Amino acid sequence: LWGSNVPVTRTPDAHWMAEARYRGQKVVVVAPDFNDAAKFADEWLAPHPGTDGALAMAMGHVILRERFVERPTPRFTEYARTYTDLPFLVTLDRRDGRFVPGKFLTASDLPGNTDEANPDWKPVFWPEGEDAPVAPNGTVGHRWGADGEGKWNLDLEGRVPELTFYAEGAEAAEIALPRFDTPDGTAEVDTRGVPVRRVGDRLVTTVFDLVLAQYGVSRPGLPGVWPDGYDDPGAACTPAWQEALTSVPADRAVRIAREFADTAEASGGRAMIVLGAGTNQWFHGENAYRAFLSLLLLTGCQGVNGG
Repeated sequence: LWGSNVPVTRTPDAHWMAEARYRGQKVVVVAPDFNDAAKFADEWLAPHPGTDGALAMAMGHVILRERFVERPTPRFTEYARTYTDLPFLVTLDRRDGRFVPGKFLTASDLPGNTDEANPDWKPVFWPEGEDAPVAPNGTVGHRWGADGEGKWNLDLEGRVPELTFYAEGAEAAEIALPRFDTPDGTAEVDTRGVPVRRVGDRLVTTVFDLVLAQYGVSRPGLPGVWPDGYDDPGAACTPAWQEALTSVPADRAVRIAREFADTAEASGGRAMIVLGAGTNQWFHGENAYRAFLSLLLLTGCQGVNGG
């Protein structure tokens, strides 16, 4: 329960929460105050008001490192390939002498592409075992026109999208990622490496590789400045970093993230975040929401019955 005081603001649903507990559901309440929802809680995490996004990012850091890099979880990987934009390609643009993430690569950017309808609205991924990107079914460009008939679906037609371009000896580029957490408000950037490929005259990487860089999840051989570990307080998105902002102990953030991922794996995605408007009363609250939703997407829970 994250920012949702169910007994008070969703009273008709409160009995479901109680009954779920009788059936063995573990309940974690994230709220700065010990409210009526916290009475349900097996665990109560009390971040400082408005800092929930930092806690969610740190939990995402743990899940990405442990469930995608160190020990990939097959169901999470399959879900990410099928139902998220993590395999899609993003161009890297030059700005002020360094690379920054740009726009999605689309079918209109592919060399020699002349027969696609609505190509500007069809992002592409790179299928395993193939030598060029393709535009899969189900993108917004398939929504209109006769060309899209029968293709407004998620059928990958046997293709397996590559989540990452990372491999031994693969080409890499350093990108500049902004951070906004400095106490005095001065602009800073993190410079981190992502594996890349070339499409025509463009340098591209996957959304997944960009997410790992943004969350500070390192992999051997990639250039840039990376966290020393979960206990590095100076690197954005680590558990120790969030502790300094939220007051939630780093080890508790790590444990809850692991338990959430374990539950999602064991149950086939039946782990849930009951999200409330309490977390959205803050500047840039929509970005905190993205951090919460990322936890569900990385563990394959969004759109799952019971998730």
